Amino acid sequence: MNIKRKFFLIILFLSFLFTFILFKSNKNSKHYFNKNQNINNKSNTINLNYNEIIKNKTKKYKKIKIKTDLLYLIINTNGGIIEEAKLLKYKNNLSSLKPIELLKTTNSFIYQINNNLIKKEYLFNNTNKIILPKFRVEKNYYSINNNKNYISIPMYYKDDNNNIFIKTLILKNKSYVIKIINTFINNNITPIKLSSFGQIKQTINLPINNKKNNDINKNFRGIAYSSNIEKYKKISFKDNINLNITTKSGWIAMLQKYFTTAIIPISKTNNIFYSEKTNNNICTIGFQSNPIIIKPFQSHNFKISLWIGPKLQSDMEKLSPYLSSTIDYGFLWFISKPLFKILKFIHFFFGNWGFSIILITLFLRFIMYPISKFQYIYLKKIILLQPKIKKIKEINKHNKEKLNEEILKLYKIEKVNPLLGLIPILIQTPIFLSLYNILIESIELRHSKFIFWIHDLSAKDPYYILPILLSITIYYIQKISPININNTPNIKIINFIPIIYSIFFFWFPSGLIIYYIVNNIFIIFQQKKIYKI
Repeated sequence: MNIKRKFFLIILFLSFLFTFILFKSNKNSKHYFNKNQNINNKSNTINLNYNEIIKNKTKKYKKIKIKTDLLYLIINTNGGIIEEAKLLKYKNNLSSLKPIELLKTTNSFIYQINNNLIKKEYLFNNTNKIILPKFRVEKNYYSINNNKNYISIPMYYKDDNNNIFIKTLILKNKSYVIKIINTFINNNITPIKLSSFGQIKQTINLPINNKKNNDINKNFRGIAYSSNIEKYKKISFKDNINLNITTKSGWIAMLQKYFTTAIIPISKTNNIFYSEKTNNNICTIGFQSNPIIIKPFQSHNFKISLWIGPKLQSDMEKLSPYLSSTIDYGFLWFISKPLFKILKFIHFFFGNWGFSIILITLFLRFIMYPISKFQYIYLKKIILLQPKIKKIKEINKHNKEKLNEEILKLYKIEKVNPLLGLIPILIQTPIFLSLYNILIESIELRHSKFIFWIHDLSAKDPYYILPILLSITIYYIQKISPININNTPNIKIINFIPIIYSIFFFWFPSGLIIYYIVNNIFIIFQQKKIYKI
């Protein structure tokens, strides 16, 4: 009996346990069903809204136009490619009213930016496999209203599987930054793997009408990038371009003097940066992100930022690290950047870049005055020793060892070390070379008026007056120099130096020559004061 009772109790317990598990399972199944039903209902609501917008509020336009206070863009709705970009605040040349066309698409020349989504199978270096979505838009012209500081432009595409792709461009006034959000809504029961990609493409050979443009033709043109490993690297179109690296951060760009275009991927995943040449005449630099899995009835946003405009140091620094390195200050960039900030600070008060150049030159010369004074006094000491050195040379002209010993002994007695005279030069040269790079590379000087006949500080003096003034200052410095050049064997060649300088500087930017003239005038007064001439 006890055995039967125990057996019954076991059967009862197992029955209860089975019933409890079944109930719990049904409850969870019901919850799971409701959860999926909510997702489907929400997804269906979103899709109904977008389907209604696509069907009733959008049209098929071949191209759309966008205007802000700084940019005028033309975008091809086949892929949303930015085919043209005009910089409204910058003219082609001083006598032209037409704005710079940074991006352009013609039969003979292309310079454009493309950003889209691609499937996992896409080979990053085979651009022919890209199938561009044909977007629909609400209208074909967009501009920023007076009431707003920005504009948001959605472009819609629905594929054959009912998936929805929305490309949203966000532009602001007083900005060369364009933010792009690529939203993909998966309306299928299977997951989809997608990557974001972007390309900047340009014809290497310039069209005939652009070859006269010195901003483009006679200066560096090429690609650049920033990655985890290399903070800044540029490659000329003339060099072998074969980039293929993986990085989590950074940007890609195309460069020319004063202006640049850049793509900054905003992603938590790794990106592949690549470049290629097509038919040796079209260069492409691009990126592709690692694929993202988009689950059924869910969406994902792929984000990037674009820079289309002039090389503005402060604005570029805010957008992405090392992007301002596209302003080619050379290996002395760490000196040039703070110097430019000082120059810009001076310009804030005076409003004229010519006067700003004069003031920063004087500012640097005053700071360097103690070092220069030491240099000139030391030079004077060495010059005063020349008669004694000459006498030692005459006595020991047949014994070089004795000659060197006597000269070193003289230096020791007089407490003179010729190498010390080089220290001020080593300190001053990098600073003034950095200022030179600023005046050559800064777009702020482009088409900036000074006074009288100087209407463009980035261009040569049209009447060659400044180079002649420069040669006069060089000639005068030679005349007041403590070194007696009249006793120099090559006196005729030395006298020709000012003329050679004048001819050499005929084609240099006016802003740079102003710097040299002011610098030389300061040296003249400095030498007069130190040597009491």
